[in-house]
Amino acid sequence: MTTNKDAFNRAEPNVLATLLHRLRLGDVLVGQLPQVLRMKTPVAAQPYNLSTLSVLTLPDDAKAAFIYRANARSGTVATGDELTVQAFATTPATTQIAVAPNGNIVVLTTDTIDQLDVIYQPERGEMVELFLSVSSNALTIPSKYTARGVILLSEAEALAGTSAGKKIVLVPAASAAAGRACLNVAKTQVVFNGTDAITRARVKILVKPDIGSTTGLPTDLDDLLRRTEEFI
Repeated sequence: MTTNKDAFNRAEPNVLATLLHRLRLGDVLVGQLPQVLRMKTPVAAQPYNLSTLSVLTLPDDAKAAFIYRANARSGTVATGDELTVQAFATTPATTQIAVAPNGNIVVLTTDTIDQLDVIYQPERGEMVELFLSVSSNALTIPSKYTARGVILLSEAEALAGTSAGKKIVLVPAASAAAGRACLNVAKTQVVFNGTDAITRARVKILVKPDIGSTTGLPTDLDDLLRRTEEFI
């Protein structure tokens, strides 16, 4: 059995264009290969992250999975030094850096880092924006997205309720504190706090991508490359 990977290796001109189209090469280049950011300035007081953190807000098609390394070019603390990379969703302390629960990159605001170099691995997926009702403090994600696989919650904004506005995104949990939102553990709902009394919300979720599929089934790069070749 030969696969689409084998077809890529042969690189026959009559099928290569079709393979590249199904692969969506541009998506792979920005969303699956390591990304290098140079001389970027973290911005304080971003609404979906803790107020003590400054944020590199990444594009929807290149949210971070983890950081390889980071260097503070200039700032009050750690100028010219390597920052210590923390585990996903860890709140960084001084001279540390981490990926926030919503896939952006964060540092401690009081470090006042003006310029930052970061090498990171993107979290491959397709960003979907939803405007839906909230019932019993939860927004239920449509099954067409949960069937594909929800990866993370990027943004959550209450449009109606006692406490409207943008919410800080936390890691998946059964409940959220006031002013916060998170996915439930099963990643089938976005959970809000009961005292916020939200009735309608806008959320952005990252889901498993649907690329190169001729059957309408969700797929990703590994699925596509290992699928039985269609061009023999």
